[in-house]
Amino acid sequence: MSRADGADAPYWNGLEEGKLTLPRCDGCDRWIWPAGHRCGACGTTGVHWVERPMAATVFSWTRTWHAFGGAESLGLPFTTVLAEIEDCGIRLLGRLDDPDRIDPILGEKLTGQIGRTQAGDDSIPTIIWSRAA
Repeated sequence: MSRADGADAPYWNGLEEGKLTLPRCDGCDRWIWPAGHRCGACGTTGVHWVERPMAATVFSWTRTWHAFGGAESLGLPFTTVLAEIEDCGIRLLGRLDDPDRIDPILGEKLTGQIGRTQAGDDSIPTIIWSRAA
């Protein structure tokens, strides 16, 4: 299965187009993540995709100091954040633009932009988070 044919294909397609789109249930209007073909809360099979601003807060984070296969293009160290998207509660992983290696603060506001991560021969769209001004 590729990114283009799973339940989360609209997410990846949105990133490729430079936007963040997230799934919402047609029945109960709850946000659904990870993406699926039906809502786990009400059972509805209808899902619509909503474009969201790339505004979030730091939920959790880690800094990686050791190289591992597939992430060589990132350079070391790099910081990964689990960012909670504003007003919907969905949490997404992304890299933090962190040139000064300042520890993120839980709840700190972030803004995102679409970047790319090289994983082997594959160039993957990714969200790169920055501290909000």
